[in-house]
Amino acid sequence: MRYLLLVTLLLISFSCSHPVDKKRIIDSEKFDEIISKKEKTLVYIWTTWCSGCRKSLEKTLPKLIQDINEEEYQLLLIAVSKNRAEVDSLVEASGLNNNSYFLNFIGPDKGKFQSIGIRQFLNSNFPNEKIFTGGIPVFFLVNRDKEILVYKLPHSYDEVMGVITKNPLAK
Repeated sequence: MRYLLLVTLLLISFSCSHPVDKKRIIDSEKFDEIISKKEKTLVYIWTTWCSGCRKSLEKTLPKLIQDINEEEYQLLLIAVSKNRAEVDSLVEASGLNNNSYFLNFIGPDKGKFQSIGIRQFLNSNFPNEKIFTGGIPVFFLVNRDKEILVYKLPHSYDEVMGVITKNPLAK
């Protein structure tokens, strides 16, 4: 029985591994490096199967990146998917090629494996914060000192801009 379990786990592991440019895998060190570049970072964690994520990639985020103060803000996209071709296609179509990374997680592109990966990534970067409540996408605002300024950003352009411009913590 143990042998069968071991073989199954190995098969899952090998079947889920698609080569991704190692420079585009995000870990805590890379995350710290990226957020240190600007005063504030809009972090957007998403998956390819999420229709709300696709809508934000198509409509909200490209407009947002055009209208925010680029000297102060940056957008960081973190795809929780092993399907590099699909991720790259969606990101390229949105014109958001800069700062697009992959979260490395164990298991296939399934909700529970992706959720575990997101939870581990956020817990390692923000150990005492409750950012991830189980819903995807995860969209929050952080400063370069890793202080969460806004835990849950809305998904519509007008609402995000309203939060950024009106929230005293986000200024």
